[in-house]
Amino acid sequence: MIGAAALLLAAAPPSVAGLYHSQQMEIGAALELQADGHFRYQLDYGAVSEGAEGEWTADGQTIRLTSKPMPKEPTFDLVRDTPASKCTLTLSVDWGKFNWNSPPDVLVPYEGKPHELQQLHADRDTGTVHLDNCAVTTVMPLVPVFDVAGEPIAVSPASGHRLSLRFVPNELGHVAFRGERLTRDGSSLLLNRYDTVIRFLRDAP
Repeated sequence: MIGAAALLLAAAPPSVAGLYHSQQMEIGAALELQADGHFRYQLDYGAVSEGAEGEWTADGQTIRLTSKPMPKEPTFDLVRDTPASKCTLTLSVDWGKFNWNSPPDVLVPYEGKPHELQQLHADRDTGTVHLDNCAVTTVMPLVPVFDVAGEPIAVSPASGHRLSLRFVPNELGHVAFRGERLTRDGSSLLLNRYDTVIRFLRDAP
């Protein structure tokens, strides 16, 4: 007769701790889940090069990553807000040492719907954002390539705005994971990142 302890041991899922790599075309990725609950992560994908470290937890088929210490994310400083005709929003950015030339896309909420963010594109040449609704209350510029939103910039729906911004990179490339979700697929781990699914394959012991 099999003892209760043996049954529990047989039912327990195998530990996910270990070293993982991706073998997908044009993706260089590694993930180390240490047995003590710490993780290290690195991704090179297109123009993106990023890394993180912190703590991981497992719950059934789900692994969650939380960066620790939490890095200071990039943002934009408001240099000048020049009044413009109503329903006008135009952006210009001093990118500093970065060779980005185009104005960033933005996330905006509309008056009365503060939690419903809309992503809008800025015209590459003029920096004009084409608004679907004039009642914009906040502008959150997006960092190119990384799609990280800067700190909210409050604007008034009563007038238009020409915003001059300065990019502040802070710890760009250090990911601020907050319970980032990976799912188990057999011995592999799947991570949704940058409109693709990264499959981490476990290294042989």
